[in-house]
Amino acid sequence: MQGLKDLLREAVEALAGDPRGVRAKEALAAAFFSGAPTQEAAARRLGLPYGTFRRHLRQGLDLLCASLWEKELYGTA
Repeated sequence: MQGLKDLLREAVEALAGDPRGVRAKEALAAAFFSGAPTQEAAARRLGLPYGTFRRHLRQGLDLLCASLWEKELYGTA
């Protein structure tokens, strides 16, 4: 299980390498790795309105899924 957690953390961190992924990475980290009990709390932690946070989170999930599929199909670089 630790291997999966590490893989996900690495994939989320890698999103910050793309300018459009910086906010997405912050939203994913706040929602899933920071220990925030709710998405509303994660949005407050980032100082974002809830709707904006959800938009960044959705973009982050889309980018994360694409990144993981690419890694699955083509391996690591």
